Amino acid sequence: MTYNLHGCVGTDGRYDPGRILEVIRETQPDILGMQELRSNTGSDTELLDLLRRAYPEYHLVFGKTLKDSRGDFGNALLSRYPLTEYLDVDLEESAGYSGRMIRPEARRAIFARLDLGTEQLWVVVTHLDLRKRVRKGQGRLLVEAIRRHTRPSQEAVIFMGDLNEWRLLNPFLRSLDQLFSKHLARRSFPSRFPLLPLDRIWMSGKLRRHAVRAHRSRLSRRASDHLPLYADVSPG
Repeated sequence: MTYNLHGCVGTDGRYDPGRILEVIRETQPDILGMQELRSNTGSDTELLDLLRRAYPEYHLVFGKTLKDSRGDFGNALLSRYPLTEYLDVDLEESAGYSGRMIRPEARRAIFARLDLGTEQLWVVVTHLDLRKRVRKGQGRLLVEAIRRHTRPSQEAVIFMGDLNEWRLLNPFLRSLDQLFSKHLARRSFPSRFPLLPLDRIWMSGKLRRHAVRAHRSRLSRRASDHLPLYADVSPG
């Protein structure tokens, strides 16, 4: 499942990590990629701590993209399966822009290899920029990193996240479709009345899709401005 948490601020404007945790409990994903997650805020109810207590047997990594007066901000991966390799890939510094002053938040991608017991699975989680020009450079670096670190034509690979892109003819989306066998998308934004498929999942041919949905519940419509995108998959 991929889920943009909106900093745990719901559509009612209330900061409530516990509400996000309840949405996760509604779906019970084995692998969860998260975007816009806060850490080190000084609060005793941070989502990372809640997840560690709720899922002590799971494996959790946090990839910081920004530090501000409220703490750290970034992406995260929660996995039922152990991690055998982890990479934090920068999508910004070599994108051809003059430093990072043009925007306060860098963009990065989590690359994690998971041990499923019978085989290995690469999972990639990211969140790209709202601006088309910046997103284009990040997309190019992301595709290069996927090709460098994984082999979607030969390995089990899942790529997921909020790409801030909804146009099917976009060159970046087409390049991902060339890398992966299956492209999963549903309308997930805004959560109250979803119109745009901003959240997406790509899978390599080593995996089989059984179902995919934007998880719509009374709580998920309030907990974040995005609905979580959930896919039921198996080795194929």
